[in-house]
Amino acid sequence: MNEFKNEMLQRYIAGKMNRRHFVTTLAAAGVSASAINGMMVGKARAGSPKKGGKLTVGIEAAQAQDSMDPMKFYSTANLMMGYTVYDTLVNRDSNLKAMPWLATSWEANNDATKWVFNLRKGVTFHDGSPFGAEDVMHTIARINHPDSEAPAKSYISQITEVEKLGDHQIRFHLVGPNAEFPMIMSDTRMHIVKRGVEDFTGTPPGTGPFKIVEFSPGSRYVFSRNDDYWGDDGPYVDEVEYIGIGDVTSRINAMIAGDINLMLQLDQKATRLIDNSGVAYVINAPSGAFLNLALMLDRAPTDNHDFRMAMKYSIDREGIVKNVLKGLGSAGNDHPIAPIDPYYNTDIEQRMYDPDKARFHIKRAGLENTPIDIYGSDVAGSGALASAQHVQQSAKAGGVNLNVINPPADSFWSSVWIQKPMITSGWDPRPVPDLIFAIAFSKSSGWNETMWNNDRFESLLIEARSTLDFAKRKEMYGEMQSLLHDDGGHITLGFRNFVDAARQEVQGISPHGSGPLGFYQAARTAWIDS
Repeated sequence: MNEFKNEMLQRYIAGKMNRRHFVTTLAAAGVSASAINGMMVGKARAGSPKKGGKLTVGIEAAQAQDSMDPMKFYSTANLMMGYTVYDTLVNRDSNLKAMPWLATSWEANNDATKWVFNLRKGVTFHDGSPFGAEDVMHTIARINHPDSEAPAKSYISQITEVEKLGDHQIRFHLVGPNAEFPMIMSDTRMHIVKRGVEDFTGTPPGTGPFKIVEFSPGSRYVFSRNDDYWGDDGPYVDEVEYIGIGDVTSRINAMIAGDINLMLQLDQKATRLIDNSGVAYVINAPSGAFLNLALMLDRAPTDNHDFRMAMKYSIDREGIVKNVLKGLGSAGNDHPIAPIDPYYNTDIEQRMYDPDKARFHIKRAGLENTPIDIYGSDVAGSGALASAQHVQQSAKAGGVNLNVINPPADSFWSSVWIQKPMITSGWDPRPVPDLIFAIAFSKSSGWNETMWNNDRFESLLIEARSTLDFAKRKEMYGEMQSLLHDDGGHITLGFRNFVDAARQEVQGISPHGSGPLGFYQAARTAWIDS
């Protein structure tokens, strides 16, 4: 059978067999839909790229606060648009390691308090301006400005000075040692903007693979290929358009109908439907991304420790992995570090579903059977609403009465997130714990969605950043995980694989553990097999 499958695949790759014939032949031979899908994904990465065509991406929502200012990226879709127009100094390879991008190399001094970055020469912005040291200096200065509310400020504030050594060489001076500084520069909000640019309406220039044609927040997002792009792995398509389709079922129907040919965040329940469609395939990447509940510690009722403990014992985590994530993920333990992460604290006992303990704590909180609102939306991540509904059912056994509210998709980030006491949320993985701890839990971060404020946590965050020994750093990060697990307002519902979908004519997208659709960079690498 393997020999037959390989022969069919080679005929398909060589263009001697069309997709329909390939799929129907293998299905008739008893090959499962999932196996055929896997072969299709492999073919999508194996062919020869061609220029031309249009990539139409179905995203979770087109929102009024969408922006082309990297300091204001909110949603996963907005991050994808960022990678469409801009570049970062450092990228990540398939092994999740730091990879040269706009910076070609870097080197630290003996104690990693200073880092010299060599910048790529011959790169231009979309308006023809040359890229260089002053663009990097401007980008960092914007993030670290006293009035800045940039999410990246929580970890970029460790940069005390950016010293220009030449037009294409800079030295970063840090407040303390940081052995993982290059990985921090690969974060999803570290896109380099042109020196002097402060107005990001209209068509601000980047160095990235596409130029802005139209960017109308909440409405329309269209980009055209940058034929002067410096990279050698794209772009290939002539045009990219992002279309907001808030309803997941409607996005799937649009994919099957051909109205879109790429889909961000496929509902895990629909993977079999896509596999069996004959026109599309699933892109599945294991990751440290997670769905969570965010319980705000500065307002009732989530400021009550017993209520938070009641919620933590009301979660059937294995049930969520099985029934919501459809096995495409793993159970969480009320901190953001995934079991696949080398910094994961294995000494923390896995919290299990325990209705009796939930009832004990909800009684102590004086809230037994009292209706409590929980806001659930798939805008926070595919499966978030279903997770909220799953928690609603499992919590009943412990006397926790939850009322699930599904807010409008286009107002979730502006009217619900960091507004309501208890919501579903979701975060993409960060390459090092420092980044997720700094952006989502530090008291200085504007994205601290639970209003967590713990002096010991803050001191460990700074101390770990300046600790070069891995074992000691792991011990510190482990204690931070324990603090969140025991007292925080963060409840990890599950770590989810990145699950997206593409029509079969879309090729060139490789699953990546750092983010959906090839670490948000599918626009650059995708090509159309017409």
